[in-house]
Amino acid sequence: MPRHDRATRILIGTVGGQGGGVLSDWLVKGLLNAGWQAQSIGLLGLSQRAGSVIYYVEARPHGDKPPVLSAYAAPGDVDLLLAQEFLELGRLLQGGFAHPDCTVIANTYRYYGTLEKTPAEGGIYPSGVIRKAAETLSSDSYLFHAQELVAQAGLSLLSSNAILLGAVAGSQVFDLPAEPFRRAIEEAEVNVADNLKAFDLGYSMMRGGTLPRALFKESEVLDWEQLAQQREAALPARRRAEYRQLLEQARSAAPALSRVFAEACYRVLDFQDGAYVRDYLGRLQAIQAAETAKCGADASVITASYAQHLANWMTYEDAQRVAQLKLRPERFAKMRQDHNVRGEDPFWVDDFLAPDPPQIYGMLPVALGRWVRERGRRWRPDFDRIAMPMRVRSNRPWGYFTLSLVSAMRHLRRRSLRHHEELALLKRWHDAVLHWLGRDPTLGRLAADAGRVVKGYGRVRDKALDDLWAFIDQGLPLLEQLAAAGGNAGATGDEALKLLASEAGKGAAALYLLRDRLAAVLPASTAAA
Repeated sequence: MPRHDRATRILIGTVGGQGGGVLSDWLVKGLLNAGWQAQSIGLLGLSQRAGSVIYYVEARPHGDKPPVLSAYAAPGDVDLLLAQEFLELGRLLQGGFAHPDCTVIANTYRYYGTLEKTPAEGGIYPSGVIRKAAETLSSDSYLFHAQELVAQAGLSLLSSNAILLGAVAGSQVFDLPAEPFRRAIEEAEVNVADNLKAFDLGYSMMRGGTLPRALFKESEVLDWEQLAQQREAALPARRRAEYRQLLEQARSAAPALSRVFAEACYRVLDFQDGAYVRDYLGRLQAIQAAETAKCGADASVITASYAQHLANWMTYEDAQRVAQLKLRPERFAKMRQDHNVRGEDPFWVDDFLAPDPPQIYGMLPVALGRWVRERGRRWRPDFDRIAMPMRVRSNRPWGYFTLSLVSAMRHLRRRSLRHHEELALLKRWHDAVLHWLGRDPTLGRLAADAGRVVKGYGRVRDKALDDLWAFIDQGLPLLEQLAAAGGNAGATGDEALKLLASEAGKGAAALYLLRDRLAAVLPASTAAA
């Protein structure tokens, strides 16, 4: 079709609940204000909240006859791809909508999808794959972190959609004046001041040629000293000297693990106290001595793995820890910044909690907690599964007082039932690492690395612990047989742990994998004998 008779086609990939509908409305109303004929349709899929939502817009200048506009995009026939979130751009590219003459404007911000968040580790889709695809398929791509740009301009993070709109209006696809789109923002009456400034920023950067072609917000990699300084500053002033002292004590025993210690000592000290950190270092010292005796003075692989997973386990998330984290001043400060709350503007935070009986009686002294658990289970077989949903307004006096009371109980944590049971579980894992390290360093490494399986809380954590003991008690003996038969126990064990770490409750699948690998090796080894 000749270009002057062809509608301009825009496909917008968004995340439900993140303002995609507002962005689409701004674009259509801005085009109408500019004298164009335009229409849009939203394809909501299965979710309007945190799910994938697509909007399709067709528009053309007013002509002699009314246009026939389509409600659906065709692969390879879109003029502009606009993505509010980077994975959504990946979905559009996978659908075949991009082509060399297509302009791509995408926010590199990540809002993790359900399938990314479900695995306990390794579920995040690599952004580099999407970037390479966009730059390969389109000759005119702009990939930038919209939230970072508006934050640098002192604007609310919620105005990130407006900077995207400005980039679209100023792009070669439309090349339209800014005023019609500014009027659309004003008519919508949503955070008008910041959205207008963000729109002007995106429009001027696109027109001026300063809009980044590739801007990704990467996590800064710190060395151990930088990390220690950062973590020290996050502690209360009264604890900073103690943190430095404990960190130096840890580093003197294993300098190669300085970066692990900078994080671990901070977490354990913040969780409880200095004595708890010394307990951590004592457990670690036993593993280090065993590894040195078995593998030599320069060996530290097993100690490093154990050190990391031990710190995570010792800072388990009980009710006291959750309350402590929710009352952090920096949490409220970040919310103010993210939502552009100024001065004395009304601002409150509602935390929706659903504690169960184990979280409550777990805070009690050992004998009392056991008594409550026993009586509760006699009363109702499903006592431990009872949910008690509540809403706490955590930055208002009563809610803050409630969470402060729960947080203060961390000073009694060492006497609690939950802590007593966690120490028993830790000892069981610790003894298993020493046992398998004494038999074979590879199996000792796998036993130490198995600590990464223990994550989450409540029933998810219970399943993760079942997975851990299945690997320790049944999996490692199978791997020992595999090694004796000439198989690669290290690689097979890593494969099983990756499966266990992906999702709680995979213990049976991991054991099936190990038995399958062992069965494949045994006939060959028997024939060779």
